[in-house]
Amino acid sequence: MASQKTPKSQDQITLVALEQALRDVCQVLKAHDPDRDWDTDAEVQQALAEKLMDLADAGVRDPIELCSRMLEGFGLDAPH
Repeated sequence: MASQKTPKSQDQITLVALEQALRDVCQVLKAHDPDRDWDTDAEVQQALAEKLMDLADAGVRDPIELCSRMLEGFGLDAPH
């Protein structure tokens, strides 16, 4: 099911932060569950993207903070 929210426009710095956070989150998820194909799970990718955009819309722009908050939802810690 597609989100009914209207996406907000993000600046280039925010987009770079979102991309970095998504890569970091996926790296941690893969490390914790290497048997799952995280890259091709469209539902997971969509959910991750939506959550990251929600965080960015709420003012979170730091890729480390974005990653940490995302991983909290999985009960995982961000890499140090």
